Amino acid sequence: MANDLNDIDLWGNLVKGNRIALNSIYSSYFSSLYQYGMRMLQDEDAVRDCIQNLFVHLWVNHKKLPQVNNLRGYLISALRNNMINFKNVEGRFQKVDLEANEVFDLKFSVESAFIQKEEQTEQVRQLSQAMNKLTPRQKEIIYLRYFEELDYAEISTIMDLSIKGTYKLSARALEALREVLNIDKMMLLAILLSLKN
Repeated sequence: MANDLNDIDLWGNLVKGNRIALNSIYSSYFSSLYQYGMRMLQDEDAVRDCIQNLFVHLWVNHKKLPQVNNLRGYLISALRNNMINFKNVEGRFQKVDLEANEVFDLKFSVESAFIQKEEQTEQVRQLSQAMNKLTPRQKEIIYLRYFEELDYAEISTIMDLSIKGTYKLSARALEALREVLNIDKMMLLAILLSLKN
């Protein structure tokens, strides 16, 4: 039953206390949340704990949950907040946000999945090297925009930036990649979009 429902209907059923809707949301989004979490924490157990805590919180507070128009964006934002809280509680980092000295791992592990399916190309190797030259926040915005396919409004909420700041950060990240790769912007976008597929 829950598998036939769209995200808004599932969310509405969760708010009403439907455990099947919770399980369906968990099944649909676990992989995406896990991939995002691993880039931020690089600790499998901690990421799984943060995701578990997120879903426990959703269930316990299901009657108080807000109306959600984009479930993926809401879940990523909530997981990001859980991971920031985890970092603070564990005392692993002094700052609460991803700054230049913190880690957002996009060593292009997307590359490994891509390479397993197809032979590694020179473009992928070059893109991998270029991605590693970006700041953590630039890597995060590239990941959210081109791999999670979130729009700028959703990304601004997740990263706690203004819409204008989100556009600027994305533009700077793309320009940095473009310069390192010495290709035009359209070719860069084509490469990023092809890796998602």
